[in-house]
Amino acid sequence: MGRSRGQALAALLKGLLAAIALTLALMALVAALAVGMRISDGLLTGLNQGMKLLSILLGVTLAVGRGGRRGFVTGMALAMLYMALGYGCYVGLGGNAFSVRQMLGEILIGAAVGALAGAVLSNMPTSSRARA
Repeated sequence: MGRSRGQALAALLKGLLAAIALTLALMALVAALAVGMRISDGLLTGLNQGMKLLSILLGVTLAVGRGGRRGFVTGMALAMLYMALGYGCYVGLGGNAFSVRQMLGEILIGAAVGALAGAVLSNMPTSSRARA
């Protein structure tokens, strides 16, 4: 049982690091666009939300994989950890005041997306031969 738990934690860490890496890469791209073009606050907010969702989906895909185990829980845990770390970094870097309700809402939406993605992935066959 210990080995299984260790494998689950390693998969979670792998997915979390991939999600963070994608976020950083997309943030650099959006920053370059913001410098070169006029981007409205509304568009910037939308891009930020999209980056979070894409990063969660990538992380869950790597952590759970097709036909993986515990997809719902792993996806939800990864998304909540990702979102909490994101807000922690935001506050640590001197981010402006934010609404606790909005933060909790975003964490819950992220958790729902992660859980749904994990559940779907864990119920997908591992190969095309598995369907036959």
